[in-house]
Amino acid sequence: MLKRIINNKIFLLSSALLLGSAPVFAESPWDGKYNSTFPFQMSRASVCPKFLPIDIEIKIENGQISGFMFNNGGGNKDAFCKLYHNGSITGAIDNEGNFIDVKVKQKDGHSRKYSSYKITGNIKNNLNLISRSKKYHPTTAFLITKYADLNSGSNNLVNSNQSYKTIVNNVNKQSEAQKKLDEIQASLNMYEAISKVVKRQKPDVRSRFAIAIKKEIKKLNAEKQSLEQEFSNQFSTPIRPSNQKLNISSFKASETFPKIPFYVPGTNEIGEMLTIPRVTDEGNLVYRLDFLDPTLTYEKVRDSINIPHESINEVIKALLNIDKWTITAQENNVTRRVSKTALCIPKGRCENKKKGVMSTEIVFQVYEDGSTAGRMQRNKGTYSVGYNLSVESSVLLSAYLTYMRDTGFKEFNIRNMSDEELESLFN
Repeated sequence: MLKRIINNKIFLLSSALLLGSAPVFAESPWDGKYNSTFPFQMSRASVCPKFLPIDIEIKIENGQISGFMFNNGGGNKDAFCKLYHNGSITGAIDNEGNFIDVKVKQKDGHSRKYSSYKITGNIKNNLNLISRSKKYHPTTAFLITKYADLNSGSNNLVNSNQSYKTIVNNVNKQSEAQKKLDEIQASLNMYEAISKVVKRQKPDVRSRFAIAIKKEIKKLNAEKQSLEQEFSNQFSTPIRPSNQKLNISSFKASETFPKIPFYVPGTNEIGEMLTIPRVTDEGNLVYRLDFLDPTLTYEKVRDSINIPHESINEVIKALLNIDKWTITAQENNVTRRVSKTALCIPKGRCENKKKGVMSTEIVFQVYEDGSTAGRMQRNKGTYSVGYNLSVESSVLLSAYLTYMRDTGFKEFNIRNMSDEELESLFN
């Protein structure tokens, strides 16, 4: 009898505790859809010398994490390279954004033995992809971005620089809506054109470009779909881009290619960089990099750098080295201040700065917290001014300049040919 009473009390106490306790992960502030793409560099001792393009897609609902990780091998020859880091993701997140017991279940048995098995960190800062064999698969930090709400069927972009909701609120006429959609489509056309040119590059270069370009195309497509839906509801008539199949010249491309963000280190100043191909009065092709301050009403261009066409290959390589050296820094856990010149134009003028001598530098930088950046630096005598770019922005700029080099120079040559030279093409 006494035993039965005790058991009943325990049951009632347990029931009261359960009824009085709120679900741990209910109404999570982090609910939504997230994506991250980043290059994973295995160690030099591995069978995969080229980096693996990691694509992580997760959904957070009521604090529960589910999703998958994908890697296509990155052009490596060994069959194992396509098997690593492919599988499902499960776990949880607390209200502070900390990942709790987030596991990666690899599809392949060999991969389960060596590659990633968990993700740690905070969603607001760096997350860490951790593998069982750090000898071959070093711990890699990455950022993840929310791109849609859970109830969004159209994958509307959440963290865009200019939210589609803001665009909708500022559009009052159907003609304005059409213009906005055409602008987005023009940017998509630009990325698609660049993507075609990039496919003709060397495999290692192509892989690095592909990650950044696909990410931008994905964002723009999501924004376009959302705007189409919102504008159609707003104006009670379908609105679609009117320029989906229009070709674009490289000179016109500078108006449609999305501006690349930069920041001035040590300040709160940010801006946008615009690349414009120009022909000088002497008939030479140059690429003018304009650094814009969008907060100004007049004289938005705060600085400009002209890059001769003859130096374009070196600039592209230097910008790609920012990405390459970032992987090296992460692989070796570099947390000391490093500043390394990737390129100097003209050569030999950056080491000894003196009055009357101008030069342009592309600099790779590592900071004490392990973060990295590229820097476009203009040296005017002993005075230097620099504009920092994220690693992703450096890759995008190099992709754009590759497009200009391969396509724009052909247009420049055609316009520069004499009638006789042009006719000789058809012999």
